[in-house]
Amino acid sequence: MAEPESVSLARVAEGANRYDDMAEFMKEHVESGAPLDAEQREMLSAAFKNALSDRRGAVRTAMEVIKERGEAGDLKQQELAQNYKSLIESEHAELCRKVLALLRERLVPAAQAGEEKTFYLKMEGDYCRYLAEVSTGERLQQAADGAAQAYYAGLQEAESLSSVHQVRLGLALNYSVFQHEVLQDKQGAINTAHHALQSAVETQEEVHQEAETTLRLMQDNLALWTSQ
Repeated sequence: MAEPESVSLARVAEGANRYDDMAEFMKEHVESGAPLDAEQREMLSAAFKNALSDRRGAVRTAMEVIKERGEAGDLKQQELAQNYKSLIESEHAELCRKVLALLRERLVPAAQAGEEKTFYLKMEGDYCRYLAEVSTGERLQQAADGAAQAYYAGLQEAESLSSVHQVRLGLALNYSVFQHEVLQDKQGAINTAHHALQSAVETQEEVHQEAETTLRLMQDNLALWTSQ
């Protein structure tokens, strides 16, 4: 069967590092109603992750400029940088809302139990977390609540997967980061990471390279959090 045109175009956009375009092409494919295979799920994730990464980096740069201009007493340049940061944050939030709509309205409800559903619930939790980064007040609370609900549902779904399955480990890693950074629940983050690591150690199954990388990241986080 020939590959859908939108997926082929997404590949071209990825090769050209045009991640906004890639995200739009993958969005089009999702909206066509066709189920995504494992590779296409990864393409969808990569498209929005890379498109958002540019904005997250730009926000950090703008924050540095705001700080520097403020310390130098250059209030005009500081105001310009603040306005530009607000513009980038609007784009950041819009990207999050776009992928969350796909997940909540189409992908999660139609997902098969197990790996596929866990993947999408993890992704939903991640983008709620990213939305929280540029939110305040009631919107921040809504984003945090959405992340907590999606991550929790994902952890329940992931119980059917191997304890060294990459999607399950990635979910545990990201949920622990959410607990630490957004909820300010250091002990909860430590417990989540420790449980995932302990379960992985106890298994007799082969651990693949990607899973090993995730386990090392959790170990690094644990070492940092327990030393604070």
